[in-house]
Amino acid sequence: MELLHAAVKGIIQGLTEFFPVSSHAHLTLYPLFAGEESPFLNSLAFDVAIHGGTLLSLIVFFRKKILSLIKGFFGGIKDAGKRGETDFKLSLYIIAATVPAVIGGLMLEGIVEEKLRAPAVIGFSLIVFGAVLFVADRTGKKEKVMGNMSLRDALIIGFAQVLAFIPGVSRSGITISAALLTGYKREDAAEFSFIMSIPAVTGALVLKFRDLYSISGSEAVLTFAGFMTAMISGYFAIKFLLVLVKKHSYMPFIVYRLILGIVVLAVLVKW
Repeated sequence: MELLHAAVKGIIQGLTEFFPVSSHAHLTLYPLFAGEESPFLNSLAFDVAIHGGTLLSLIVFFRKKILSLIKGFFGGIKDAGKRGETDFKLSLYIIAATVPAVIGGLMLEGIVEEKLRAPAVIGFSLIVFGAVLFVADRTGKKEKVMGNMSLRDALIIGFAQVLAFIPGVSRSGITISAALLTGYKREDAAEFSFIMSIPAVTGALVLKFRDLYSISGSEAVLTFAGFMTAMISGYFAIKFLLVLVKKHSYMPFIVYRLILGIVVLAVLVKW
């Protein structure tokens, strides 16, 4: 049964990391609703594993774009004449957008762990930031593309990412909302949100990777199951979302957030 829970949590991470519905919220709520009480599956080590899975899915999916950005960055460093090229500027903007997340993470990590992991916070965040996504999706001009990103826009999206440390907000949800509000097309908002997350997530996982050293043999099996299901489901979640928002709005995710938030709060009231 524990292996099944590991696989399910990996799938939850894979889908909700990229759908704007908050992976943190779902992984926090899952043990409460599914009756899963495994200490290891709720440990930092397992959390690192499934986040590593979704990070790898990002890298695989955007591998060509990532290589292009890396080449553009070092090309601009070596040759001043290339610093006006799109990939060089975009790589710098991604770095700039990462800085607020790093600072915010260092400042807010303890506060989040101590005070903001309550189901009530998750319920309210799902509803409130679902409404934010609704407003952004309805009012954003949807004219800009990622290749025309400016430093101002990148910083706005980067600072919005800090709010994602609150459970229930959704990192992809709040950064997509910020990108939409600054005028980007739906698919470009999602793509920049995903690529922008790679440096911050990589850094966080490197700092926490030592937690995987002490796992036992049976825990290694659970870790592998969670990692693989997160990676596979994450890859298809990215693909599905980018195809969906080329022709449709974010409304399905907005409705889902509102319903889940109401259900969470209703259950708490009943309890």
